[in-house]
Amino acid sequence: MSAVKGSIDMQANALTVRGRVAEAFDLAATLHVRHLARGTSLTLKSLLAALDQNGPERLSTLATVTMVTQPVVSQLVGRLEREGLVIRRIDPTDARAALVEITDAGRKLRGELRQSQHERMAEVLDTLTPENELTLSQAMCAALPVLERLSRGTVPDRRAGQAVTALTG
Repeated sequence: MSAVKGSIDMQANALTVRGRVAEAFDLAATLHVRHLARGTSLTLKSLLAALDQNGPERLSTLATVTMVTQPVVSQLVGRLEREGLVIRRIDPTDARAALVEITDAGRKLRGELRQSQHERMAEVLDTLTPENELTLSQAMCAALPVLERLSRGTVPDRRAGQAVTALTG
């Protein structure tokens, strides 16, 4: 009987831990949207990051990476192309398809967005006590390798019944 109770306690504890992890992700997303992104689309950042890190990609791949529909990615790429941040080229392996490539201006914008986000994060962290900043820093340093692995992995999308590959920005 005690083995069954122990198993139930472990399952309940795992659910509690998973719930707390999910809550932490929600709070981090809120922090990002309210204080760090400031008008910058996560889709835009993901798209530029994918192109900068992986090189030229097809629209269908960018749609998967950014987790939005292909028409949305196509519209975003069109806008970025007009702004000189990306260019479309004919895919040398399939002339019917296009590859999207980041330009030097796109790389520069990506760097500026990252720098701006780091500056805003410093402002947010300045509101913490030194003890709270140390606690958060230690927790994030421990979590960073796991988050990097998760962000590079394939995560099942249970709503769509398919897998999506996520990339860091």
